[in-house]
Amino acid sequence: MRRGANTSAYRPVGIFLAVLLSLLACSGEDGSLVGPGPEGDDSLNLPPDPWSPATIGTAFTVEQLRAGNLGGQTLHCAGPLHEPSEYEDYVEAFATHPPAMWVTYYSLINVRFTPVERLAVLKNELARYGELPFLGISYTEKLSDGSHRGWDPEVTAGLFDGELRAIAKALAEDGRPILLRPGFEFNGAWNNYQPESYRSSFVHIRSLFDDEGADNVVWVWNAHPAGAIAPFMEFYPGDEVVDWWGINFFGKAFDSHSQQAFTEEFVAAAKARGKPLSIPESIPSKTHLLDDPTTWSAWFTPYFDLIRAEGIAAFCYSNRDYTQVPAWSDWGDLRIERSPLRDAWESVLGKGWVANAPLTDGT
Repeated sequence: MRRGANTSAYRPVGIFLAVLLSLLACSGEDGSLVGPGPEGDDSLNLPPDPWSPATIGTAFTVEQLRAGNLGGQTLHCAGPLHEPSEYEDYVEAFATHPPAMWVTYYSLINVRFTPVERLAVLKNELARYGELPFLGISYTEKLSDGSHRGWDPEVTAGLFDGELRAIAKALAEDGRPILLRPGFEFNGAWNNYQPESYRSSFVHIRSLFDDEGADNVVWVWNAHPAGAIAPFMEFYPGDEVVDWWGINFFGKAFDSHSQQAFTEEFVAAAKARGKPLSIPESIPSKTHLLDDPTTWSAWFTPYFDLIRAEGIAAFCYSNRDYTQVPAWSDWGDLRIERSPLRDAWESVLGKGWVANAPLTDGT
């Protein structure tokens, strides 16, 4: 999904400037963060307290997660946290089978909020929600003429090192296993990342996190089946830096020949390398769940068939009312707890192969 800002600010003036700014981007002695200005996360949402999140135990170590050794289970995941109340409503609606993971996003190109504010939101989320985080970091910009620009060369050059190191420190201090997908939907034209610079940016981010001791991170390489910039393997950073592969599914995922072909090829390539598969984002967009119960057989049946057949390690449902999001208002209200599919969804969550929260030893 596209999460770039509607701005043409902060044009690059070459690698020399990027390297120069990388020195400024580092955290100062006072802990301040300096960077190229904020972009557009939906808002600086700090939900009111109190809210009682599910607590999580020690069912899976980082090593088990990296290997996809989940005892035959698939992690139930929900989000995103752009509108925290929607996630919290979902958790309360499925209180007997709450999600084991939550999805959130962090944009390095954000002209609305400062790096300090962005980091404050992330730290608030880590403190508030007890399940496993699934964090996407983007570095793409939507320009005023409607085109898109990826900042992957500047990431590699070090322009964002200070902010990235601060994120790494926050995740390391949190301590629990955290799944991280840098430059998610790397092959989408809406991000406009380029293969060589994207590969380098992924490796650079991992190197920074390793330097900061963020060894609790599981690294996820996340594609979109409708992406068409270049063959997906041209973007691959390498087996040594990628733990999981991820693929997102939206409205046409199961009735588009090209998307099905991409999915089959992507799944086969992941399995050939022994990499666990995940679904970091998924919704039957433009199907209008609240109005059409036939969505289950048309979209969810092939969705869960794929999860079971391929041993997907995690599935994440993007539970939002998209009619309230201008960029995607035609996607419909996809809050499944308000749809005629609620009972069918809850029935799946109750299956033994679905790992819900709280995770405890012996799950």
